[in-house]
Amino acid sequence: MEFVPRSVMIKELIDTLQPIMDIYNLDQVGIFEEEGEGNQYYMGYTVNKDDHMIVLHMPFVKNERGELALQKQEWTVRVNGKEQSGYHSLDEAWADIERI
Repeated sequence: MEFVPRSVMIKELIDTLQPIMDIYNLDQVGIFEEEGEGNQYYMGYTVNKDDHMIVLHMPFVKNERGELALQKQEWTVRVNGKEQSGYHSLDEAWADIERI
């Protein structure tokens, strides 16, 4: 696993906001961060669609210096408190979101 500073991950997410808005025809996209138990950390995006708050995130591992490494190349979608994992790309996750 390659660990990078959290700030690098945030910059990568920020740099992809406008392309994501353009590709998926969204008015607004936010950055999502959540600390899990132990060294678990989650990062991704938040979007609003048809009055639903949707979170798309991937799992990371956080080391003792606060650096992050991608744990698994897998997107999780959270809508109305329900989660569905196993998406191998953002396009694959978004295809399921379109069905909402």
